[in-house]
Amino acid sequence: MVGLDPDSNRDDECDNIGLGCALEHFSEVEEVMNMIDNVKNIYNTPSFEVEYDKLYTILKQYYEQPHLLDPHLDKILSKFLTLIKDKESPTELKHATFNYMYQIFRVRGYKVVVRHLPHEVSDLLTVLSFLEAQNPKDKETWRSRFVLLLWLSIVVIIPFHMSRLDGFVPGQSDAGSSKKLTVMEKVFNICKTYALSKDACAEASAYLASKFLIRSDVKELYMGAFFEWACELHSNLQEEDTIHYGVLATAAAVLKHGKRDDLLQYAPKLLEWVTKQNYKQHKAMLVRKYGVKIVQRIGLTFLRPRVASWRYTRGSRSLAVTLGGVPAAGDTEPVTSPPVDDDEDIPQEVEDVVELLLCSLRDDDTVVRWSAAKGVGRIGARLPALAAADVCETVLALFAENERETAWHGGCMALAELARRLLIRSALARDGVDSAARAARGAAAGGAGGGRAARDAACHAAWAFARAYDARALRPHAPLLANALIATACFDREINCRRAASAAYQENVGRHGMFPHGIDVLTTADFQSVGPRNNAYLVIAPQVANFPEYTQPLIDHLVDLKVEHWDCAIRELAAKALNKLTHKIPEYVATVVLPKLIEKTDSIDLNVRHGAILAIGEAIYALSQTKLSSGKTGDTLISEDVLIAVRELVPSFRARHQFRGLGGELMRQACCQCIASLSLAGAPYHAHSTIDEWLNLIEECLSHEVQAIREKAIHALPLVFDQYLKDDNLMYGSTTAKQKRMQLIEKYCDQLHSSGVNGLVLRMGYARAVGSLPKFLLAEHLPLVIQSLIECSKVKDTSHKWAESRRDAVIGLTEVCQTQGIVNGVEKYVGEIVEALLECLSEYTIDMRGDIGAWVREASMTGLLAICRQCASEAPHLNSVEVIRSIMCGVAQQAVEKIDRTRAHAGRIFTSLIYNDPKIDNIPHHDALRRIFPSEEVELKPQIKDLEEDVDQPTTSENTNVVLWLFPGHTMPRFVQLLNFPEYRYNVIKGLVVSAGELTESLVKHTTQSLYSYLNSLHDNKEMLTAICDTIIRVFADNIQVKRITGPIFNFLDRLLSSGSILPILQDSESTFAMDILKYLQLELRGGKNIYKLLDSINVLCQLIQVGGTVCRRSLGQLVIYLCYADRYVRRCAAARLYEALTLYGDECHLPANNLDQVMSILADTDWEKDVAELRPIRNELCDLMEIKRPVLKQKP
Repeated sequence: MVGLDPDSNRDDECDNIGLGCALEHFSEVEEVMNMIDNVKNIYNTPSFEVEYDKLYTILKQYYEQPHLLDPHLDKILSKFLTLIKDKESPTELKHATFNYMYQIFRVRGYKVVVRHLPHEVSDLLTVLSFLEAQNPKDKETWRSRFVLLLWLSIVVIIPFHMSRLDGFVPGQSDAGSSKKLTVMEKVFNICKTYALSKDACAEASAYLASKFLIRSDVKELYMGAFFEWACELHSNLQEEDTIHYGVLATAAAVLKHGKRDDLLQYAPKLLEWVTKQNYKQHKAMLVRKYGVKIVQRIGLTFLRPRVASWRYTRGSRSLAVTLGGVPAAGDTEPVTSPPVDDDEDIPQEVEDVVELLLCSLRDDDTVVRWSAAKGVGRIGARLPALAAADVCETVLALFAENERETAWHGGCMALAELARRLLIRSALARDGVDSAARAARGAAAGGAGGGRAARDAACHAAWAFARAYDARALRPHAPLLANALIATACFDREINCRRAASAAYQENVGRHGMFPHGIDVLTTADFQSVGPRNNAYLVIAPQVANFPEYTQPLIDHLVDLKVEHWDCAIRELAAKALNKLTHKIPEYVATVVLPKLIEKTDSIDLNVRHGAILAIGEAIYALSQTKLSSGKTGDTLISEDVLIAVRELVPSFRARHQFRGLGGELMRQACCQCIASLSLAGAPYHAHSTIDEWLNLIEECLSHEVQAIREKAIHALPLVFDQYLKDDNLMYGSTTAKQKRMQLIEKYCDQLHSSGVNGLVLRMGYARAVGSLPKFLLAEHLPLVIQSLIECSKVKDTSHKWAESRRDAVIGLTEVCQTQGIVNGVEKYVGEIVEALLECLSEYTIDMRGDIGAWVREASMTGLLAICRQCASEAPHLNSVEVIRSIMCGVAQQAVEKIDRTRAHAGRIFTSLIYNDPKIDNIPHHDALRRIFPSEEVELKPQIKDLEEDVDQPTTSENTNVVLWLFPGHTMPRFVQLLNFPEYRYNVIKGLVVSAGELTESLVKHTTQSLYSYLNSLHDNKEMLTAICDTIIRVFADNIQVKRITGPIFNFLDRLLSSGSILPILQDSESTFAMDILKYLQLELRGGKNIYKLLDSINVLCQLIQVGGTVCRRSLGQLVIYLCYADRYVRRCAAARLYEALTLYGDECHLPANNLDQVMSILADTDWEKDVAELRPIRNELCDLMEIKRPVLKQKP
């Protein structure tokens, strides 16, 4: 059952078409009117559902702005009612009309629409007759009943005694004998009947009853009877089968709309009934929700309405006064209340009601807590001062550390409701603000997981305080509230909480202006800017911290709550944010924050330790970058004890075995990150044994199977070398820094040749680590490093499946080149490096995961681009003709192969090479490539240095004509044009063979369409067409027994030969293309027993029949061999395909017509799954008819 909410009958899952804010009027009104007129023509046809969906599609655009329908409601409803009231209209038409009406109710809300329905006296009997004709159990017509009940709800408020509508006097004997029901009885029975329904009609029935039962002529007769019926019906709410949510909703609605004097006589009994049912413990949320609604309405019945004289008087406020202007006349006049006797006795029942509501503030469901909070506020407004103060104190008691999140949430909502009604007096304002501030900061549930709802509600409470109190009352509490709200706006995990805090801050600034630098902070941390979490933490918070009143509270919030947050991403962001804020108050961070963080590293909670380690590294690094007024850096403020404690962190964690297990993974990452930050800060640990501990930890992390841990270690290693091992005069034990560097680099390079059990991970970690080493260290051992990485990038028998290690070796080689540069760097090794990368470009390792060699190829293309760019800038002569040609051809081949990701990467690399600045020399047909790939239509791959400067820079263009590299329909037509150029032709065809011979439908479709369109355009250029066909033969000949090529090439040739795009070549008697295909096909099949390859070859052989002559005879000779193949499926497929081929190409065989007919009859009539011995004479007969040599059975030696 849906609750009695005006918007509850909307479809939560609808997806709005168009932006609500962009709509200005109901633009489709004429179309809707025409659809209503047309319903009588289609109501009993299948097109009705289509029109119904169309109407829903139109109306759902107005869910966010339903008021746009208001000017047209009368006109729309009048059309509906004309159809409904027409006595000639069939019942099905009326139901169809009600279905249409329901959509209007659904979008605009029934409370608005019913006001536009006719409500004359004559309409009452009309609606009653319609309702009496309905079947309450018919599931198909519930919308009709829903609309009729709502229509009746407006009709029953006619200002006439309903007995006048009866055609008899109820007390007369003839009336009793006829068993007629009065109109009131009929309506009452309808209310009861539909209150018991399980659909949305129960909601409409509740609304109807709330209007009907409170009538002056009805309440005395039926209100008590209804309540007795409801109590009797729900004498035991614990039995689920007897619960009728509609009846409970109706009781709540009647109590809401009825007059206090009328309800007071029933209130004690209803309260006893609800209390006896113990609804608070019921497992059904709706029972608890309606229980709370009923209880609070009963409580309000016991208390007479009044404006409490003891309420806080806020007076009128003006924005002009807040901003320092002159108040307008009347702006400062206080609001006065009539004097009321505050000493009246409170009924005992009210205390029971308040207790029930306060207990419901802890409920597990938000809707129940929200209803209870509103009840607390409503009843509090009618209580005497002392009683209301007790209620406020009880609500404040919910903010205890041992309370659950739900209690904090309920407490915040109750605080907001009490504050909105000015019921929290100044004496309790401090406690209220303090509770809301603690909840907003995230103290709910002890700061652990959860608390999101409580923080959001706390912001609502802060918003209510701004509206309830004037500046004088809030002045003592403004700093506390401001700091809590701005910390939530900047640092909360949830976007809705950050935005709620920003909105509450704005309300406070506008209402009383007591927040420090309110307008400046508000314009910085506005509703939109705090949306992206990274922006809030790393951009908005540092800007707000420029105001000294907020600096320390923001840092304290990070250190006390966010550094130990349950979400790892928040802990990492908090550490980065602390780095951004440290330079604001370096003394405080160095003397207070760092010792506090060091204490947290001893915690047994993994989250606390992890966050503290990250924060320590970021804080010390930030201090090292901070310049003090004395000219020193901020890290001089760190005490010796803190430095020693930081230095001993890694050894102490190892001693406590905190690097083990799953928790150890996080600890390793955090420690590596901290080591990196300390190295950047230049922490004074040079020549200390702790550096050996750091290096040991980094080496362990480099060989860890979790990639995130390896990445952190790779980041930290070069920083440690650069800071602590660069000075040759440093001594580590009896070893100089230079000797230690040599030992380590030899050790690392040796790991690149590991072939043990953990060899893959070792190679992956150390390949990247060696590539990331600093320039001074690489320069000392450059030959060793390059040779080791090149060897690691090669496919060996022992490491054949380790494609990831070869990928990382390629990345390492690229990084070495980037670090060292070309001139005075890797200049004399460029040839070897490029050769190794080109070799990697041809790796196609496959395992159960698929083509894992694609990772290596992608890394290789990236490396080749980087080296070409470096050479173009530093040493253009190294970009030789042969090197550039090989690179361009290799990348072009990758750009037309089958993997979308690899193809897109290659396309971007290819165009980046074409448009590099400075220009890369010796690119074959450079100008022609620029015409095929215009600069305005391609995305250029950014330089590596550009990526480092702006990691968030988007790589996609806003140009609508841009090439979408992932889609073959965009790329294939362009790359196919490279077949014009001999340099690219071989590689492009090799790639196209793989793509066009694949099984992926979309890839095959776009590849073949592009290729065939291009080949068809060459029919007048036979020389070029011949060259392309010769290249196809070369690709076939060069890849005999290469599984990656020969599988797809059979499919490719089958599709190519059947396409007609090379028909001039096939019809040329001097061309050897078809004969070469047959020759290499037979070579490929020789000695093989792969059944799938045989089946694919049958298709090619059948296509070769169209060539005629010798090729046709030899193809037929091969096909008839398959007719007696050992595998019956091969025999059957060969016969079927041969039959189809002869149907298409029989004329090219030059067989006599009679013979051809006989051959096809034999092929069709023979059961080719029979024994081979029986089939061999039939096969021989076919050979004779086709005038080809009979196959001879090979004798076994």
